[in-house]
Amino acid sequence: MLERDRFTDVVLRDELRRLNSHLPKIRRTLQELLADNSPSVSSVSGDTIRMKPEELKELAVSLPNIAPNRVRLPLVLLRRRDLGSGAFTVLGDPYEEYALLLLAGSFDGTFEEFKEQTHRTATIYKPQISRLLRRFHSLIVIGFGGAGLNESSPHYPGET
Repeated sequence: MLERDRFTDVVLRDELRRLNSHLPKIRRTLQELLADNSPSVSSVSGDTIRMKPEELKELAVSLPNIAPNRVRLPLVLLRRRDLGSGAFTVLGDPYEEYALLLLAGSFDGTFEEFKEQTHRTATIYKPQISRLLRRFHSLIVIGFGGAGLNESSPHYPGET
């Protein structure tokens, strides 16, 4: 295995942070956003990420009844070149991964079935992402994965 230079690792990590400054600083549940007249969250850079109420409503009716309390938005997908061309993973908790796979048509079952059948982080590919973005453009944010992120644990800090 090649040894990596610590300086290079720090530079790459800092560059990924800069590239991902558009990602949300915090995320809110679908239920909270549905109740908000102007649904939005702040990004790491301090900008506002606005979400369309009609997309929030469509998302709510497209998912199981428990989803509004469990799904945090915006949904964050990380571009993962290390997994192949056009590969993405979900940055969030397992329920958000389940929700995205349901919406993408890659899974058809309950959350309990999903937990039983899934033992690794799911990979979602560009054609599925394109379909999801057409339906839920304001609810999905794309980030960049790599050396600056802990790829083995794709969860948001403080969220489980």
